[in-house]
Amino acid sequence: MATQPTPAHVTALWDAMRARYGTRIVDKSSAAEMKLVGWFLERIGVLDQATFLERFTTTIGRRIYVPFTPGTPTPRHSLWSQIVICVHEHQHVEQLVRDGAVTFSLRYLASPAARAAYEADAYRCNLELHYWHTGQLPSPRELAERLRSYGVRDADIDVAETTLIAAARTVKAGGIITPAAKFAIAWLREHAPELEHRGAA
Repeated sequence: MATQPTPAHVTALWDAMRARYGTRIVDKSSAAEMKLVGWFLERIGVLDQATFLERFTTTIGRRIYVPFTPGTPTPRHSLWSQIVICVHEHQHVEQLVRDGAVTFSLRYLASPAARAAYEADAYRCNLELHYWHTGQLPSPRELAERLRSYGVRDADIDVAETTLIAAARTVKAGGIITPAAKFAIAWLREHAPELEHRGAA
């Protein structure tokens, strides 16, 4: 069984990632703008407001709206999942920097295919971290199926699965693809080496 992170590991990684990317954590449940987004998503039939506010972390620009306090485990957000979420959300910041804020925002909001592609890219972080920590790969299909909550089409989910299958091959061969995961894994190897699976590359 993999060694589990401590609250100190989680808060320190979040601090390191925030310093690297210039991001800010916002309590999602108290953010008026998130309540409006949740109301809108419920109205258009994508996701009910309570689920959006309680389960999903949302990144807008360099603000990361979290439904938990980093370092404090909850029934829905274990300490390890908080590490994975941290890296996943910072990969979205990488996408924003790469594509430009306007282009990223318009494509993410207006195109289900682009939204699925952005999320599949961020889910590569999940693959990379899970393999580093456990020596096992999560199911690409199960990760792709999570996109159903993002208002995408079946075809977009299939494309995301194909992307993640290819990524899984690279990860199993010892490759780390995403910049956010590269930074996080380097940090973890220095500050929490006991979390690495002994057979990881």
